[in-house]
Amino acid sequence: MKRRSFLRNTVLLPTLGSAGLATTVARAQTWPERSITMVVPYPAGGNTDFVARMTADYLGRALGKPVVVDNRAGAGGTIAAVTAAKLPADGHSLFLASIAQISLAPFLYKIRYDPIKDFLPIANVAGNPQVLVVPEASPHKTLKQFVDFGLANKGALSMAHAGTGSMSFLAGAAFLKRAGIEAVMVPYKGGAAAVSDTTSGQTDAYTANISEILPHLQGNRLRMLAVTSPQPVAMLPGVPTIASMFPGFQTETWNGLLAPAGLPAPIAERLGSLVSKMFSDESVQARMATAGLIAQTGQQSPKDFGRRIQNDMDLWRPIIKSIDVRPE
Repeated sequence: MKRRSFLRNTVLLPTLGSAGLATTVARAQTWPERSITMVVPYPAGGNTDFVARMTADYLGRALGKPVVVDNRAGAGGTIAAVTAAKLPADGHSLFLASIAQISLAPFLYKIRYDPIKDFLPIANVAGNPQVLVVPEASPHKTLKQFVDFGLANKGALSMAHAGTGSMSFLAGAAFLKRAGIEAVMVPYKGGAAAVSDTTSGQTDAYTANISEILPHLQGNRLRMLAVTSPQPVAMLPGVPTIASMFPGFQTETWNGLLAPAGLPAPIAERLGSLVSKMFSDESVQARMATAGLIAQTGQQSPKDFGRRIQNDMDLWRPIIKSIDVRPE
């Protein structure tokens, strides 16, 4: 789909007669009438689940109704996406997705949903770069040592990831491709399991979200070799960028709130406004800082979040093609 068509679809709503408009406004004013279900595409314990529970907690307090997290892992999160796309577009069913299910899935899978037509982007919430980590007991003390070993020992290294299509998979594969390293990619059902096996030495490395690995750093169970952002991360002093060795390298993930297509505009606007206010909540700020999350400010409307989604599609399409990921 062309960029202009996509942005038009995320902004324009069907024309309503006066009666239909009055009904829509009335429904929005009484919403929410019951608890809200937030479908999450990964199991508990990972980065996306953390963002989902933080957002659900805040929205529940702000709306006065419970927001229940429903973890549905599998197939890179596309199982959850299929489920969420079929739910009623009445504001009581939401999808807290990652970049993988929305901007990346069309280039990775033979998916049974349309990430553009089947969802309304509401508000981007949080993002962060990845960190290339190895077990603390690893002999690789620096990025250069890791790369040199991988180049000299074809297929000897193993790289954990949270499932084909996840950002940990794509960032890891893109790094290996850029470095010229051949390694074994080891899939897991979510980031928590991938982190666990990397800390225990079952796998040699993992390209993790910052929020996933911070608790393990405190116990000296993981060593950070480099970050995937173009600039060093302030909260990780002394950790170099992959770009310092491979100029131009950059990957970043996000977690955003979407709803089944057809959600009334007033409800979408209210949700977007609440997410914007959430960033000013001191308890939320503390949780985000602790987890290494970056608030995605200025992306709390269908138009703005839709633009981010399209930009990421444009960015990742050639990258995915270059690492020869075949749709499953």
